[in-house]
Amino acid sequence: MSDHNPLTKAEFSKAIQENAGLLFTVSFAIVKDRQLSADAVQCALLKAWEKRKSLREHASFKSWLVRIVINESKNALRRPPNIEFKEYYAPITQNEQQKIDVRKAVYALPIKYRLPVALFYFEGYSVDETAHLLNMPPNTISSRLFRARNLLRKELKDYETDY
Repeated sequence: MSDHNPLTKAEFSKAIQENAGLLFTVSFAIVKDRQLSADAVQCALLKAWEKRKSLREHASFKSWLVRIVINESKNALRRPPNIEFKEYYAPITQNEQQKIDVRKAVYALPIKYRLPVALFYFEGYSVDETAHLLNMPPNTISSRLFRARNLLRKELKDYETDY
């Protein structure tokens, strides 16, 4: 990607495909609802496309896009809720239940812990990468991850694993 012209349609599409999982993870960490996350990400992508000319450096596209997703996800929480439909699931194993319980515990954390945990543990970003995406110092991310782990240990004390 060049740094002087707006992203082309092909460059934009490629970048979106490469970051789709990240965008959904970030949004879900904020809104805690799959459909609402999908809607927020779609709104963010539309806004990003419309505002792509304002991006000064293509190298910062990912963090720019994450910030738009964060803002759109917060906006989605302010909108009136949609009618919810009950979802039905097949029986799950004990290991699957444990994974669900861990995710529920993570998504029950305050947002200042939820986002770094989702990016670091679920998406596999390093502390430095997470700090860059969230526009925070790495020490702040490390501190929030430490506090989140302590909160999760208390919440998940019944499990004999290292969280």
